[in-house]
Amino acid sequence: IVIDAIGGVASVLLPWVAGAYAVRALWRRAPAVPGVLAVGYGYLVGAFMATCAMRALSLAGIRWSLPVLAGAMIVLGAIAWRLARRTAPAGGRGLGLRQELAAEPPVLRWLFWIALALVAIRLAGLAVDVLAAPLRGYDQWAHWTTKARVWLEHGRMVPFVPPETWLARGDPALFTDGNPGHPGTIPLLQAWTATFLSAWNESLINLPWIALAVALPVAFFAQARLAGASAPLAMVAAWLLMSLPVLDGHIAIAGAADIFMGAAYGLAAMAAWRWSVTREAPMAWLAAVVAVAGLAIKVEGVLWMATLVPGVVVALNRRAGLVLAGAAVTAFAGWLAFGPDRLPMMGYALLSRPINVLPTLIDHVLVFDNWHLAAYALVAIVAWRWRILLAPRLAPMTMTMAAAVGLVVVVYFFTPAAVGVADETLVNRFLLHLAQALAFYALLLYVDG
Repeated sequence: IVIDAIGGVASVLLPWVAGAYAVRALWRRAPAVPGVLAVGYGYLVGAFMATCAMRALSLAGIRWSLPVLAGAMIVLGAIAWRLARRTAPAGGRGLGLRQELAAEPPVLRWLFWIALALVAIRLAGLAVDVLAAPLRGYDQWAHWTTKARVWLEHGRMVPFVPPETWLARGDPALFTDGNPGHPGTIPLLQAWTATFLSAWNESLINLPWIALAVALPVAFFAQARLAGASAPLAMVAAWLLMSLPVLDGHIAIAGAADIFMGAAYGLAAMAAWRWSVTREAPMAWLAAVVAVAGLAIKVEGVLWMATLVPGVVVALNRRAGLVLAGAAVTAFAGWLAFGPDRLPMMGYALLSRPINVLPTLIDHVLVFDNWHLAAYALVAIVAWRWRILLAPRLAPMTMTMAAAVGLVVVVYFFTPAAVGVADETLVNRFLLHLAQALAFYALLLYVDG
């Protein structure tokens, strides 16, 4: 138990520290990045670095082992640390957190600490849930962990193929599972953690989900503070985010990719918006790195990351961005009016006639307790602040969120995925990918109002 505890902690801290230094290294020729931002983004960046190292070792024919993987991450971390050494003045970023809290009224200071305690309690409960339970849920043991177990036993990535290919070939070097086409990032993370343990453990291999659950509110808090939210408001917003039942549920039943997909999209969207306001080149690079990590998490990552493009275009040229958005809406309307019934696209089919899944969507978003009152709050704050939605500071994030909501509408109503919405297997998982970014957008509308 002690050996596994040490190994599990090391499997999380090695990529986290390396990733935090990698984030800091992006600002090595600019005023220093806040440490809390580096910590918040550091885990996802470091985890992606770890999986890239595993891919590289597999391609090179080097078998994975604890010394090899730990050594590779130590080397990457040392390089990141060397690059992160300051070569530019730190620059002023206002008062520190302690000084700012001291300047707040006592009620708001108490609000900050209460919200922080609630986040900590929520994370502790989720950690216990993850560590005390084996893999749960179909996707976990049919789509992801199958690859992790096979790759761990072979010490490298071996091919997974469709069942018909596996049956036809009869090759013992080929494997199959419920979805052999999924990207390898999530099973690589599980294999990474398992390498640090004394034996395969279906609970401990899910330590990355605990680490991400800690990193996500830290990154959200950091970006909220940079956006202008006070420390108490930013902490309350982080607590509200971490109280969402669907988000907590996907952390608790660890092993699937949706929470990582949502975190990657949310962190990329927040960084892209921050770049649109400040034009910090390091923030643009951070958004790009996290977006690339998102592409490697799920197949639909390319769709989510594509919704960042309208916001970037609006930030570069507001008029051109709005014109392109209008053109996209017009083109889609033309497709609905004159397009064929089905159009193959990226392995899916785009339909020109909608499938009515609105009753299911209303139930899960507005009636059931999957999202608490988040949908009502979002509609209310958008209606309240509608006059500033396209203001220069908010327009990039507004266009990003409009594109993301448009993606949800197209997938839910105009693709065969509507079947998954109707049978309630997809409706909340896909919305989870958007939840973190929407929460940040709601905070921006409140702060900028």
